[in-house]
Amino acid sequence: MRNAISRLLATGGWSDAELARRTGLDRAHVNQLKNGRALPTVATALAIARALGVSVAVAFPPGSSVRRTRRVHR
Repeated sequence: MRNAISRLLATGGWSDAELARRTGLDRAHVNQLKNGRALPTVATALAIARALGVSVAVAFPPGSSVRRTRRVHR
């Protein structure tokens, strides 16, 4: 399932690198946010929403969360 950031980037034809450039964020961090492996700070959420031209609620809709990964302990 794609999250809102992933859909917005695809709709705009933007890459992770383009969003990173427009927000001043690291590309790897943008990728983590896009793939649900990290949550943004308020400042980061605002920067991403501004860059994409949408509200924070559109970029990070209520109920969206970090994808949890299971770790295997040996």
